[in-house]
Amino acid sequence: MIRGAGRPPRRARMLTATLAAVAAAALAARPVAAQEAPLFRSDSVVAVTLRTDIRALFRDRDTANAAWHQATLTYAGPDSAIAVPVRVRTRGIYRRANCDVPPLRLRFDEKDVRSTLLDQLRRPKLVTHCRDRDDAEQLVLKEYAIYRVWRLISPYGFAARLVRVTYEDSAGRVRPMTRYGIVTEDPERLAQRLGATILTRADVRIGRINRPFTSLLGVFQYLIGNTDWAVPMRHNVELLRTADSTLYAVPYDFDWSGMVDAPYARPAALLRTRFVTERVFRGVCQLQDELVPTLERFEALRDSITAVFRSVPGLEPRLLARALRYIDEFYAAIADRARFWRREVEPRCMW
Repeated sequence: MIRGAGRPPRRARMLTATLAAVAAAALAARPVAAQEAPLFRSDSVVAVTLRTDIRALFRDRDTANAAWHQATLTYAGPDSAIAVPVRVRTRGIYRRANCDVPPLRLRFDEKDVRSTLLDQLRRPKLVTHCRDRDDAEQLVLKEYAIYRVWRLISPYGFAARLVRVTYEDSAGRVRPMTRYGIVTEDPERLAQRLGATILTRADVRIGRINRPFTSLLGVFQYLIGNTDWAVPMRHNVELLRTADSTLYAVPYDFDWSGMVDAPYARPAALLRTRFVTERVFRGVCQLQDELVPTLERFEALRDSITAVFRSVPGLEPRLLARALRYIDEFYAAIADRARFWRREVEPRCMW
């Protein structure tokens, strides 16, 4: 619910200074997590070849029932190339309908990937370049950096690995192309790793999510200039419930953020902004004292966040410089905490 469209009673909204201290402790907490799948235990780029009927796959834009296509994924092993059978299909909404290269979902059989780099993968996503052009590939690299930044901020995040994919047509009708992509953890594996279950309800309000975590989430989305998310309807967030019934909203899909600044991205009309690069706070409502530990955490991570962008291979210098300026603008905005809360958080926050 948007602030101003019906607020909880005053007593329910009044938070004591003790809550800020509790939030500070909660921000540092780590879940008891299982080890990540082997693919996600390194940040180095993995070169893979995806061989399938490329034309048939890319032309499959059925949003209701896309077919699974037989394919082979090959990568370099210690001694020789390792080829793994995989099924692949198109996914997504906007990009599936509007991109030359649609986003993909991979599906592995457990027996085929056992003891390989792909072990423990089930149905991971492959984030692709929208067009077979250098500028479209740059969008993928910026989105990959955002996945890594969120993992700096919270352990409740999707694992991601940058891959260099060669798309090879098994029918010989399409020339091979090689571009960067992102393999992201599938939700079921994420939930298992974090000792949680996936919540499929679409009526969960943001105020029900773990409050210190949601404070982090809202400021993170403000940092990257992302308004294309919402806890109700589970829009670009995966809802998880831990064993103690605590709820978390794990974010994904950042291509409509101001940080990525994709040419196809447009802000929602209700925001009354012209460009996605214009930041709008869409996080949970909170008192100024409650926000302090969140902002302190972001300030402590500033060098690490910029280091993530500097370390992304292939990111063009001019786009790196633009991303670093965008980050600097965020830190300038939160430097005066009272002003940030009064002008950015209080007017647009969500209950």
